[in-house]
Amino acid sequence: MRRVISCALATTLILSVVAVASVGALPGGTWQTGIKVQNLSSTETATITVYLYNADGSTAHTLTQTAGGDPLQASPNGSVEIYLPNYTSVGSGQYSAMVSSNTQIGVVATHTDYAYGLADSYNGMEGATEIYVPYVYHSHNNWSTEIFVQNTTDTDDVDVYATMSMGSTKKTFHKVLNGHGSDSFDTSQSEYDDLGWFIGSATITSTENVPLAVVVNEARVAGTGDADGNLLVSFRGLTEADAGTRVVLPSLYKEFSGASGTWRSGIKIQNISDSGATVNVTFHADPDSPTGSWTGSRTGLSIPANGSEELYLSNPVLDGGASIPDMFKGYAVIESTGGEVVATVIHTNYDAAGGKGVAVGYFGIASGSNELSIPSLYRWPSGAGTWVSGIKIQNVGTSTASVTVNFKTDPDSPNASWTGTRSGISLAQNEAIELYLNNPILDGGGSLPDPPWKGSASVSCGSGCEIAATVIHTNYGRHVANMYMAIAK
Repeated sequence: MRRVISCALATTLILSVVAVASVGALPGGTWQTGIKVQNLSSTETATITVYLYNADGSTAHTLTQTAGGDPLQASPNGSVEIYLPNYTSVGSGQYSAMVSSNTQIGVVATHTDYAYGLADSYNGMEGATEIYVPYVYHSHNNWSTEIFVQNTTDTDDVDVYATMSMGSTKKTFHKVLNGHGSDSFDTSQSEYDDLGWFIGSATITSTENVPLAVVVNEARVAGTGDADGNLLVSFRGLTEADAGTRVVLPSLYKEFSGASGTWRSGIKIQNISDSGATVNVTFHADPDSPTGSWTGSRTGLSIPANGSEELYLSNPVLDGGASIPDMFKGYAVIESTGGEVVATVIHTNYDAAGGKGVAVGYFGIASGSNELSIPSLYRWPSGAGTWVSGIKIQNVGTSTASVTVNFKTDPDSPNASWTGTRSGISLAQNEAIELYLNNPILDGGGSLPDPPWKGSASVSCGSGCEIAATVIHTNYGRHVANMYMAIAK
């Protein structure tokens, strides 16, 4: 029997697309996928197997080696990259994947379509019987949503349902999946036209209550090719493990303008309970925010049972119709009574990359950890630009946290033996810090190696503390940006 484990000792599922001419709501061009796997053990070497499945659930490929023919392994706390186009044995097509290891692992996937200026990263996930998607679009400013669903079991003929709701509108759509099979609910298709103008949410279930995995693509396709305004945001589906009466959002922007354009954030809060929830949201500026020290609140937000509510920060979202100040960079804490909630955030920057635009997103955190895995980090040239990563670390606990970040180079990167450390980062309750890898962020004012460099990081804060982190990769020369969540060890 396979031992299939992730950061929480359960199945890790990734929905991946490689070299596809057209994928549902996503446009043409060439789609490519890379999978980054980090070993969460500090003592054992991880031996990794990647199973690629066709849509009908049949096994397409089993990968046990790197593209160069070495054993597919990651050293303690290290990472390894499986870039599917480098595997001559893997033909063009659309696949889902399961990643297994003899140790705990963290997994992040990235898909790109540079011909259309689209790319994003997303976390692998464990199977769950009920999965939540806070943001679902139809007929809204060229945005549509495609929800990929995979059956994580061997059970055939599984009836899967996506119930999409916004206010009084509620529609349910149906798919049948074989064992390990996958399909998508794609709101760009005509069968979803009854939704009308729609910014709602969805809940994914199956009649058979089998564990499912979900990846969501929020696509904005404004034109053919690398057109201005083509954007993509991807994230995994959310489960009860992501829900709570207190959810933290580490990264938010309101009219935050700089050399790379203007960032704006939207928050979607979904009530997963069968009773109404009353929600309070408190916004806090980062210590280095141009606004200076600032807090603001939206209180008494009523969200019906299984409903959702959006707060678009460029609108007046605070109590009394007040607005968040321009140039706000900060975070928020969501507190709910009457029901548990999940949340996702989408950042847009329509001015970035010479007006081509970029977008990224992530999901809220109901509880932190004292150790985090960051599988994928870059200072890596690609095409007309360079991938550069930034890490946002937030203290979500109740006491001051002393944070250490240990960086490690991938084995197939130059300077493969290089490691680096940033220690002694003191974060008060709810406080956050951003580490931009192009800056001198290491102890003693040191810097990461010059490009090309790629690797991973482990973040820790000692016993009893709770931290969370988001990671953003930007490549404005390619007109794209990616984002994913650090993984709790």
